[in-house]
Amino acid sequence: MKKILFVAPNLEHGGAESVLVKIINNIDLKNYEVKLALLQKRGSHLSKLKNDIEILDLKAKGPIESILELKKVIRQEKPTTVFSIIGHVNIYMAILKVLFFKNTKFIARENVVYSEWLYKDRNIKKIVLGMLYSIYLKKLDVIMVQSNFMAEQVVRYFNVPKDNIAVFNNPLEHSKIDELQKQELNDNRWDFNKINLIAVGRIEKVKNYEDMIDIFNTLPDKFHLNILGDGKEKKNLQNYISEKSMDSKITLYGYVDNPYKYMQNSFVLLLTSHRESYPNVVLEANACGIYAVSYDMPGGIKEMIKEGVNGSIVTYGNKKEFANKILQISKDGYNSNVILEGIKKYSIDSYMSNLYKLLVGNHDV
Repeated sequence: MKKILFVAPNLEHGGAESVLVKIINNIDLKNYEVKLALLQKRGSHLSKLKNDIEILDLKAKGPIESILELKKVIRQEKPTTVFSIIGHVNIYMAILKVLFFKNTKFIARENVVYSEWLYKDRNIKKIVLGMLYSIYLKKLDVIMVQSNFMAEQVVRYFNVPKDNIAVFNNPLEHSKIDELQKQELNDNRWDFNKINLIAVGRIEKVKNYEDMIDIFNTLPDKFHLNILGDGKEKKNLQNYISEKSMDSKITLYGYVDNPYKYMQNSFVLLLTSHRESYPNVVLEANACGIYAVSYDMPGGIKEMIKEGVNGSIVTYGNKKEFANKILQISKDGYNSNVILEGIKKYSIDSYMSNLYKLLVGNHDV
């Protein structure tokens, strides 16, 4: 039986953590022995893990302590494969492989757009991290990315051999989404008399919600904007909404356990981020049968959206074009059945089937 050790910094709410939980919850425990090592055992996704998954809390705080604790746990567990997520943890893994675990297979799932995250607004931290990436990322056995865009950047910036890269689009648990979106939306903040637009995600600067507020500010009163998510910028966002005198037109819900019942009652999903590797929220909105309108941002968005079918892409920063697209869709409508048919390919079963091939040595998937 193969022994897999999954590694993550924590299970806070985020796309990478969400995908990791899906992988662990759906892995075949008859053929794989699974444990999850967390640098710090915390985060909203902890409650979503199946109860039979053992979690190892390393209680590590800094880089040196993290590397030492990870070395210790790998020595103790002797996994066949180590599967890690998120950049700095992946670098820790690469260092450990080079120094101590040459015969252990290391798979690292990356989730960022390097040209935007690492090579813009550079500082000492980013310069050092970029150097570590250039030296160590190629030392790992497999670099797992979500889009062809990301794969090209891994090759361009870090000289990782193409044969060491596996492209895995994010998976959807369709049966779970179908069940959750059918739950009654019993929330007195929701105005069923409006055309409801929705945004879902962390309230951080990278998500560029201020542009979304500016866009929405030009739309007629028949629309209402609902923002689901929490984050460091929530208070600033609320202040920005108040400054624009839009408190009655926009509702901030904070983090919600079931966003799908809100999506199912929405007309269009909005996305105005500065960058997105392969945004889960677009797939999830499509799985609820709703259309997405997004900025043309760096990342895999063009690989996800088929213009006029499951969504539309507008010029980055062009707020007028974005608003006009929403108005056009509200007039012309869209076909939810076509969206639901097209999203079927993003299945967790297909994803896991390809992942098993990766775990046993074949990553040409």
